[in-house]
Amino acid sequence: MEINTEYQWPYHGSKLISKDKLRPFLKRNNISGIIHLCIHLGLILFSGILIHFSANIFLKILVMTAHGSFIAFLYAGLHECIHKSAFKNKRLNEIVGYFIGFVLLRSFLNGRYRHMAHHTFTQHPEKDPDKVDFPSGYIDYLKHVTSFTLWIRIIENLFRHSLGKTSESEKNYIPESEIKSLIFESRMMSIGYILIIFLSIYFSSTFFLIYWFIPRILGEPFLRLVRMVEHTGKDETADMIHNTRTSFPSAFLKFLYWNMPYHIEHHLYASVPFHKLPKFHNLIKPHTDEVESSILSVHIEILKQIWKNKKNKKKENLLSI
Repeated sequence: MEINTEYQWPYHGSKLISKDKLRPFLKRNNISGIIHLCIHLGLILFSGILIHFSANIFLKILVMTAHGSFIAFLYAGLHECIHKSAFKNKRLNEIVGYFIGFVLLRSFLNGRYRHMAHHTFTQHPEKDPDKVDFPSGYIDYLKHVTSFTLWIRIIENLFRHSLGKTSESEKNYIPESEIKSLIFESRMMSIGYILIIFLSIYFSSTFFLIYWFIPRILGEPFLRLVRMVEHTGKDETADMIHNTRTSFPSAFLKFLYWNMPYHIEHHLYASVPFHKLPKFHNLIKPHTDEVESSILSVHIEILKQIWKNKKNKKKENLLSI
């Protein structure tokens, strides 16, 4: 008898949808990604102009936060390039991926292999490098949301990779043949950042500080709030329907996050490009029994569960949504 390996780690894809029904959803093009990216960059440009014309300091900080959120959500575009599904043209995926990675201070190559490991071992207690453990308390929850630990990891990774060093955990998912490329990328990124700092000091300019670096920090928590919803409180199982959560935020947030709130759909069939996920959702939905929750409702449930854990002194990590 043939063993069903669909719901076992490592994950090798789903057979939920027949090949004939799946095939139309796998078609990629360049124009959808180009239009989406241009509008996203247009939002960043528009909010940057608003920063310039904001005279009131409180209004300026508010606009900088929105501006930073738009920058932070470029991660969704980076994510699509990692999957080579943002554009049909492979070279274009690479160029845009490296560009966004530089803007976000994230290594494109490290992100690619780390994320592939995440898809292969989603919610595995030890082998999923992107697994977000359920917060042990309110302080731990705030650490997640404020992205404090994330920034430590990003900076530490950039510094360490620039020195030619990889960690033992990274060696589990980064192919040995790609180590030199990763080190080269990190060194080029570091040179770029040093050059930007030098030019800013030389010309006594705060341009990059006001329009990029500070907003980048201010905006990350909003991305973190959305990304936490994807897996936090879900089963530690290889079943993608029960270890991943599809959520339903506003149409604007869906756009800003490149349709990634359709996360069950994405994890079941990672080759489906972002612009086809809304229609693909209609095909997947009858096969799931999951509650389609909002971003806010999931965080409310997380906070409630933290309170229950604290009150009962017993850790329960699964949410009903």
